[in-house]
Amino acid sequence: MTRLVVFDLDNTLAAPGKGIAISDILKLKKLEEMGIQIAICSGKPVSYLCGFMRQVELEMPILIGENGAVVQVGVELPPKEQYVLPYSSLAKDSLAIVKKEIDARIPDIWYQPNLVGVTPFPKSDAEFELIEELLDEKKNVLQDVKMYRHEDCFDIVPEGIDKKEGVHFAAQQMHVLPDEIIAVGDAINDYPMFAYAKTALGVKVKDEDVVDKNFNTITEALEFLYNLCSENNKAETYE
Repeated sequence: MTRLVVFDLDNTLAAPGKGIAISDILKLKKLEEMGIQIAICSGKPVSYLCGFMRQVELEMPILIGENGAVVQVGVELPPKEQYVLPYSSLAKDSLAIVKKEIDARIPDIWYQPNLVGVTPFPKSDAEFELIEELLDEKKNVLQDVKMYRHEDCFDIVPEGIDKKEGVHFAAQQMHVLPDEIIAVGDAINDYPMFAYAKTALGVKVKDEDVVDKNFNTITEALEFLYNLCSENNKAETYE
């Protein structure tokens, strides 16, 4: 039985900077009406996810931000329930070093307003290369952190925190087991939650071996989810 479905946001539920299609919002609501908890697990901070998901108007979505570092229940600000996963003092010091070094080399760079990680948005290929060179140069100094490179930014996050850990924490709070979870995503930072969930669904995932099924669009994935959960519910009813 499926009790929790976790979606990545950018390039999964919606294109970067865009909203979810109305028809797809209706499918999310149908899943929720079936008693399935909906969660969003993204590299974006939870404050961004709050504003985004308010327009979807689900009853009580779970928001997992910063690649698993921060977990929040509902879309209210200030939040009624918000948790920051623990990470080491070495990681905290390393993140401070990363930001200081980036600021010195690219003084006008914009950072995502995170609670934990460092997410700079380079404005050019040259700035992307500068940051990669910096991270390589400081690799012997930086401890307990890892990096994801995306099409528009870098996520530099504590080691030991990823989307699997964020989903695991949220699932524990709801007493949901991994074999009751479906994860939906598109990119390498989704792979940890793919491995944790019983079923992994991709939206144009390049490495198809990491998912159970791969779809060209989120609409196709949502249609599959609805049919799968409907069948499972019928099976539970007849048992």
